[in-house]
Amino acid sequence: MVLNSVNRQDLNGKWLLKDIDSGNGKKGYPEFQLLEINDKSAEFFTGFSLEKKASNIKVVKGKLLTTENGKFAKYKIVNENHLKLFIDGKANDKDAVFECDFFRLLPTITVLKKVDIEKLTFLVNENGHESELNFNKELWDKETLKLFNEKEGEKRIIEQIDSTFFVSMYYNGKRSISIPIKEVTTKFLKLYAIPTGPMEMIAYRKE
Repeated sequence: MVLNSVNRQDLNGKWLLKDIDSGNGKKGYPEFQLLEINDKSAEFFTGFSLEKKASNIKVVKGKLLTTENGKFAKYKIVNENHLKLFIDGKANDKDAVFECDFFRLLPTITVLKKVDIEKLTFLVNENGHESELNFNKELWDKETLKLFNEKEGEKRIIEQIDSTFFVSMYYNGKRSISIPIKEVTTKFLKLYAIPTGPMEMIAYRKE
């Protein structure tokens, strides 16, 4: 994967994949993917722990070049916090161009600590349906766990990369999706770069 004529100073930092469009009009989200660019080198991670690398990337003469096959990926800098990659591939056995939206990982705006956020409960309104957003609590009752023969059902956990907090969704003990928190106070929590969803979503504290 190569980016041509990249301004490395503008692109330095961590970039989180929001979703992918293969040209069929539907957004997809394969898994957590993060691109980190640092002057002459870049790394591509496919796990929240940032230990699992999909490939190492070199920055050579203003380009990002994979050590695997050196294929090009066209790019477009939408703005200082939005990077769009166009990668050639296959979809349903046909040639396709995958449009990948990456957003810069920004420090969460907050004065709260992780333990403070975990104590709060927020209300999320999606399409007129209101649900609670709380943390470290099992959301399945005992009967449902027994029915599906599972020890763990669904939980929301506050996690962190650098100075960015995330709301991570866990199913059956495994992390499913991690959504960055743009801002959080004792009154509201704002998520952004929501996979296959809106760019931002605000949840207000439950009184």
